[in-house]
Amino acid sequence: MIAANRTPQTSITAPPPSAGQSFWRQFARNRLALFSFWFIFLLILVAIFGPMLYPADPNHQNYEAINAWPSVAYPLGTDSLGRDTLARVMLGLRVSLLVAFYVESINIVLGAGFGLLAGYFGGWVDQLLSRLADMLFAFPGLLLAILVAAVFGQPVTERFGGIGRLLLVAGSLALVSWPLMARYVRGQTLSLRERDFVEAARSIGATNRRIIFIQILPNVAGLIMVSATLDVAAVIVNEAVLSLLGLGIQPPDPSIGQMIRQAIEYLEVNWSQVFFPSLTLTLMVLAFSFTGDGLRDAFDPQSRR
Repeated sequence: MIAANRTPQTSITAPPPSAGQSFWRQFARNRLALFSFWFIFLLILVAIFGPMLYPADPNHQNYEAINAWPSVAYPLGTDSLGRDTLARVMLGLRVSLLVAFYVESINIVLGAGFGLLAGYFGGWVDQLLSRLADMLFAFPGLLLAILVAAVFGQPVTERFGGIGRLLLVAGSLALVSWPLMARYVRGQTLSLRERDFVEAARSIGATNRRIIFIQILPNVAGLIMVSATLDVAAVIVNEAVLSLLGLGIQPPDPSIGQMIRQAIEYLEVNWSQVFFPSLTLTLMVLAFSFTGDGLRDAFDPQSRR
């Protein structure tokens, strides 16, 4: 028998997934986190383009439609002054997301920056920044916000309007919240600075700046992202609390917390005026919380096994 000629088959091995692909696959396994991520993206689009697509004046008062229930003319009804609730919710959503971005920017710049410096250099730098963080930890953030609003609130409001006052008060809260981010980053940096790849970078003459930004920062970026995402939920709640206390954005400009505070008095007349802003606030907080949990699992090496 003559054996048939057989062409040797070469197996094609797919290249291993990149770090970004592996991260996204791990994150996508958490359906709730993935849905929350796209929901946040939708909220951002609504905050940016919603007032353009639904060009109703959020401060226009229609006295013939006071405390109106949802209808074709007013999809979410009107408030006690006849103002369109949907238009005000979209503008309030923009305020909440703006405050969250503002506060988290301060947290990342101060918290991550000081954490990297304290963890990498150690010594008196670590002692100084750690004691500063301990001092701010002991200071109640809400009390600082009230103090700042009482001293600087009126002149800032007169010059920059209600949003300026809100950013001033929110910034005071950020000044006492960055130490938590700094502690997370410091602890991770203390571990990373003793790793072999950092020692190798030192041995070839890499400067401290290059080691921090090229070797260490990419390895703590996931921790920073997760911490910031989880903290956004608390920032949104704090913004609502400040507005409920009258320390946030001032009328007639809307915010989610202010809408809830104003509508509570008319709860028996039209409960929908409390329901829709409260629902928006709840969904925002849950979305950021679930997204933060998903990011934490995706960045955790133990969850990939």
